[in-house]
Amino acid sequence: MVLFTVVNDLLSKHKINPKSIDILVSNCSLFCPMPSITSMILNKFGFQSNIKSFNLRRMGCSAGIWSISMAKDLLKVHRKSLALVLSMEAVTPNGYGGREKSTLLPNILFWMGGAAILLSNRKQDK
Repeated sequence: MVLFTVVNDLLSKHKINPKSIDILVSNCSLFCPMPSITSMILNKFGFQSNIKSFNLRRMGCSAGIWSISMAKDLLKVHRKSLALVLSMEAVTPNGYGGREKSTLLPNILFWMGGAAILLSNRKQDK
């Protein structure tokens, strides 16, 4: 729900065709579905078949920074490319349902959210 929404919002807002994206990097610290987040995004939005996709997981809160750094490094190698970086948190499947107040704190601080950023090394996007 979160991830599809942020990708759809970004693509719609900037009128980007999913087939024009060359690199996809996603991250989530706790939620590790099968198939992976990147494969769900690729199939849902119809990205090109030769896209370079990377799914980072179990890296905690620093995963967002690592994802952007990875996309930046990939853009140095792959000229005239667009990179989509997705960062999300989905603690809901691991939420605590009990009544112990001290244990409820993570439910309040870390719930669900996501962000998408589009990076480019194409001249026309400057």
